Amino acid sequence: MTVRILCFLLIFSALNIYAQKTNPSQTDLSSSNQNSRTSDELLKHLSAAETYQISGDLVNAAVENRAIVGIGLERVGNIAIEEGNYEDAVRLLSESLTYADTAPGRTNLAVAYQRLNQIDKAVAETRNAIAIDPKYQFAHYILGNIYFVKEDYQAALPELEKVMLLAPDFDAAQALGLTYLYLKRPERAKLLFEELQISAGKESPELHILFGQAYEQTNYPLEAEREFRRALEINPKQPRASFFLGYVILQHGGSDRLAEAGKAFDEELKLSPDDFYSNFFAGVVASSENDHQKAVGYFEKSVKIRPESAESFLFLGGSQFELNNLVEAEKNLRQAIRLVGTDKEKELQSRRTHFLLGRLLVKTGRKEEGQKELDIARALQEKSIQTARDEINQILGQVVGTTGNKAGGSENPTPEKIALTPERAAEFAKIKKYLAEILAQAFHNLGVIAVQNGQTAEALEKFAAASSWKPDFPGLDRNWGIVGFRAGQYERAVAPLARQLKANPKDDLVRQMLGASYYFTGNFAGAAEVLKPFEPVITSNAELAYFYGLSLIQLKRNQEAVPIFDKLAAVSQNNAEALFSAAQGFMIMGDYERSVKEFRRVTTLNPNVSKANYFIGQSLIRLNRFDEAEKAFSRELELNPTDVLSKYHLAVTLIERRIETERTIALLEETISLKSDYADARYQLGKIFLERGEIAKAIEQLETAVSAEANKDYIHYQLSIAYRKASRRDDADRELKRYQELKAASRKNDSPMGNNENSPK
Repeated sequence: MTVRILCFLLIFSALNIYAQKTNPSQTDLSSSNQNSRTSDELLKHLSAAETYQISGDLVNAAVENRAIVGIGLERVGNIAIEEGNYEDAVRLLSESLTYADTAPGRTNLAVAYQRLNQIDKAVAETRNAIAIDPKYQFAHYILGNIYFVKEDYQAALPELEKVMLLAPDFDAAQALGLTYLYLKRPERAKLLFEELQISAGKESPELHILFGQAYEQTNYPLEAEREFRRALEINPKQPRASFFLGYVILQHGGSDRLAEAGKAFDEELKLSPDDFYSNFFAGVVASSENDHQKAVGYFEKSVKIRPESAESFLFLGGSQFELNNLVEAEKNLRQAIRLVGTDKEKELQSRRTHFLLGRLLVKTGRKEEGQKELDIARALQEKSIQTARDEINQILGQVVGTTGNKAGGSENPTPEKIALTPERAAEFAKIKKYLAEILAQAFHNLGVIAVQNGQTAEALEKFAAASSWKPDFPGLDRNWGIVGFRAGQYERAVAPLARQLKANPKDDLVRQMLGASYYFTGNFAGAAEVLKPFEPVITSNAELAYFYGLSLIQLKRNQEAVPIFDKLAAVSQNNAEALFSAAQGFMIMGDYERSVKEFRRVTTLNPNVSKANYFIGQSLIRLNRFDEAEKAFSRELELNPTDVLSKYHLAVTLIERRIETERTIALLEETISLKSDYADARYQLGKIFLERGEIAKAIEQLETAVSAEANKDYIHYQLSIAYRKASRRDDADRELKRYQELKAASRKNDSPMGNNENSPK
């Protein structure tokens, strides 16, 4: 066997051994009879978490739930490794370490990185594991295995020896034996192999075969032959023993021992007539002895057993060429070329195939075509300095998986996808379902604890994590949605609230919160639909009535909105807060007289209500009653002297009546001092300066206004006039063009709330 194959087996065994001790995929976690240490650990934390939560001990409850999350994530990560989902494994195991930084967790993460060929990270994680627990044998094993795969046997040696001291293990011993052999310490390997035989209780032919393979791949052919022969002495019919004996003789015995190798392969074929390897190598022996008729029989059996074997087609074609069966030879050589394709690891095989095909084509009179094949062979030969004997050995080695390179080719091969049996896949699915429930529960518990501790952001994060494991976990969506809503994170609250309402349509609190969340996120259709069932009683909640009515207005369903605000106003004549919402509704619908009436009633009930006078002023402006509007804005400023909107609109009432210019300028400058990027205030100030002939001041204000809000057409228009008066024709033309572009664009409807984009505010 080759180093590549054995290394893969060693890595795979390492994971499986570790999994048996720490991976829940080896245990029925739903069973009450738990023998696994880690399963008992999980159950212990589950019980403790429940006890602490019932008693109200949030600190210890959080500790236990975090432990549960750490264990659960680690186990799911372990399963991901066994499923071949290594990226998922890295993510899960890395997350698990934030909850429980353990040597097993670090080691498993190292395995995942190793499978992804991120070797430096794998080494770092095994070292982290050893730093946490110097006696954790699996970390030493994985680190030793990583060094082994990298062919750094000197570094692998102390790690594997450490494993044997901490917890003797067959796979570790096998890896250690190979390491001794690669380091040219065969006496140490021999002692170790003898100890393994003793520990087996009786001499085992299977172990002798394994030892023989180790000796063969590390270039100790005599020792390998000795081990294979000993296996046959113990059991003459030991499967694979005769094959390996024949193989080592063929590879290392020279032409004088070809017959001996052939006899060994024939002995194996008596036990396993359909064994691909024995048929193929028996054919190699026969062709080497120039018995090509016999060789063809073996090779034809080989390609029948394994039709994807390019080597079999090459040797079959070669023997048919020697027998002058040129038609069949050409067919099989071309098939060999097709199977090799562009595999750079098989360039030598490809060279030999093209060479034989070229000779065949020349021999059959197709000299030009044949010369092309010979040229390909020559080009491939120039890349190689290997002798013909080395070339044959490498091709033969490829049949059993070697390349003549201990590293097995590329240092970073693509990880192979693991094919699970249906039974194993079903087992994993069952365990993952159980762990998903456990993780959802633990994350949900941590979210609830965070809420109780006033840690809203932490709570939302944990609820989201719980949902990622089990979206329908009982109570999760309700808690998640309510906490998100109360934190003002309406976009995050919508999805869980919507799911909760769908599952429980009679949950009025959730319906209210979802309707409000839809409103705040601009989903007016959603808000109207969700809040409609409340319509008969909606005026009992002024805020909800406002959201519902306003949503109807946004949907251009004003006729439905009018009775909502009428009824709200009627029942709220002695409730300033509720009446305020009704008054806003009338204002938004454009019923300014009614808006003024209701807002004035609000100020009667509570003269200090913020913004009531401001909205009175806004409504009066739209009724062209600027003198009354001036008084309303002045009253608002008495309550809040720094209210920017009231200060600006007070100036607007003066501008509209073209009175008190100096006072207007002062008001606008005060507004700008409070909000320097208030584009409309600078626009109005620029207009005044322009009318007074103070062009430079006008340009300064208008340019600043454009910088603040470049999408307002009227500012560009006024700036174009100012530039033209300053004889800046190009600038004036540019601004006029921009004005025309914006003017041509679709414009929003006028908003009585003072938010119109196309008219000065």
